[in-house]
Amino acid sequence: MSDQCGHAAAPSPELAGPKPPAKRLSFFAALRAMNDNPLATIPVEAYEQPIWQARSMFGSQLLMSDPAGIKRVLLDKVANYPKTALDVRILSTAFGDGLLTSDGDKWRAHRRVMSPAFDHRSIASYAKIVTDAATARLDAWDALGENREIDIARDMVALTLEVISRAMFSAESEALQSQLDDTIRKTMTELSFGLQHLAPLIGPLLLKRKLARIRANFDVVDGVMQNLIQSREKCTDAAPQDLLDRLIAATDGETGFQMTDEEVRDEVIIIFFAGHDTSALAATYVWYLLSLHPEQEAKLHAELDAVLSGRVPTYDDLEKLCYTRMVIEETMRLYPPAPALTGRVAREADEICGHPIAKGAEIVILPWVLHRHRTLWHDPDRFDPERFSRERSATRPRFAYLPFGGGPRICIGAQFALTEVALLVATMAQRYRLKLVPRQDIVLLHRITLRPRDGIRMRLERRS
Repeated sequence: MSDQCGHAAAPSPELAGPKPPAKRLSFFAALRAMNDNPLATIPVEAYEQPIWQARSMFGSQLLMSDPAGIKRVLLDKVANYPKTALDVRILSTAFGDGLLTSDGDKWRAHRRVMSPAFDHRSIASYAKIVTDAATARLDAWDALGENREIDIARDMVALTLEVISRAMFSAESEALQSQLDDTIRKTMTELSFGLQHLAPLIGPLLLKRKLARIRANFDVVDGVMQNLIQSREKCTDAAPQDLLDRLIAATDGETGFQMTDEEVRDEVIIIFFAGHDTSALAATYVWYLLSLHPEQEAKLHAELDAVLSGRVPTYDDLEKLCYTRMVIEETMRLYPPAPALTGRVAREADEICGHPIAKGAEIVILPWVLHRHRTLWHDPDRFDPERFSRERSATRPRFAYLPFGGGPRICIGAQFALTEVALLVATMAQRYRLKLVPRQDIVLLHRITLRPRDGIRMRLERRS
C-alpha cells in the first residue's frame, strides 16, 4: 500500500545514514561495513521486495518487510518465532534476563507486574521532571550565548540521562547517573559484531572474549545497584517515590508474584539504557531534520506558539500538539530507535504470505528497511510529517511502522519515550532553533541503536 501524497514536492535534502551499496560488496568491504553499520550492506532489492532472502557463507536469513508477514511473526504466531539463541546470549550478557531477553512464563510475569509503572498516571507524574530538566538545559544554552556551536547529540544524551536518573532513582540520581552512563558507554562500544565473530574456529573465541569484557563492565554497577535495592526494601512503609520504588513494590494481584533483587536489577538496567538512549536519539534527529526543513520547522513553531504562548508545556497539553507528534513520529520512521529487531527462528515449519518457512529458518525484521520500503511509503527518503496525520495513518497497515517493535513484546516504555520527547521538543523549540553546521560528515554507527559517530554539530539561534 502506497502512502500517496498527491502534490508536487520540492527536492529533498540528502539525509545522513547508510545507503544501499551500488554493487555487490566484496568480502573485505562487507567486513568493514559490518563492523560499523551492518545496514550499509543491505542492497536496494531488500527495499523493494516484501520478503528478501540474504545468503552468505554463514547461512541465509529471510528479511521480512511484508506487514502481514511481520504480524504473523510478532503477533499471530509469536510462540513459533522466539529470539535467536545468539541474540539472547549477547543481550543477556549486557542487560541480564529481563523483558528484553526472557521468554515464556517469566516474561509474562514480569510484563504483568511492571505494566502499572508505565501506565497513564505514572507517565504523567514524570512530566515535570522532563520539563524541569529541559528548562535547565535551555538556561545553560542562554549562558553560552547566541550562535555558539554545540554537539546536539551529546546535549540530548546528557539531558535524557538526567531525566531517566531522576525518574528512576530520585534522591540517589546524581550518585548513580555517572556510573551507569560510563558502564553503558563502554558496553555500547563493545556491542559491535562483524563477520569475524561468525567465522568458524576463531569466531567463538572472539565472541567469548568480547562477552567477557561486556560482563566485566557491569561489576561495579551491580554492587551499587544491589545495595540501593536492599536499602529501599527496608523502607516498606513509604509510598513509592520513583520508578525503582515501583518495581521493588510491584506485586501481581492475581498470583502474588514479586520480582527478586536480581530481577529488579535486570529490569532497571534495560529501562535505564532504553529510557535515555532512544529518547536522546529521537530528540537529536528531530533537531537535525528540522534544521534541514525550514517549512516543517515553521509549522512546528506556529503550533507551539498557538497552543503554549511561551509557557512550559504540561502533560495535558500534548493532545493538542498534533503536528509536534507528527514530527516525532516521522523522525522515528526515518531514524527508528531500534533499526533492527532481534532475530527470530522458526520452531516449526510454517508459511508466511505464501512463502514456505522451514523449521530452524531465521527471520529478520529491520525497521530501518521497513520504514523506507518502496511498496509501503511514497517517496520514503523524504521528511514528511503529514504522512502521520490521523487520516493517512488510518490507511497504513499497522505493522508497516515499528519504532518500538510490535505485538505483545512491544517496548513497555514506548509511551514514556514518546511523552518525554514531545515535552522536550515542545519546551525547547519555543526558545531556540538549531542550525546545522555545514560540511560535516555525519556517520551513523549501529550499536543496538543508531548513533552519530562524531555527534552532530549545530549552532544555537534564539527565537525572537
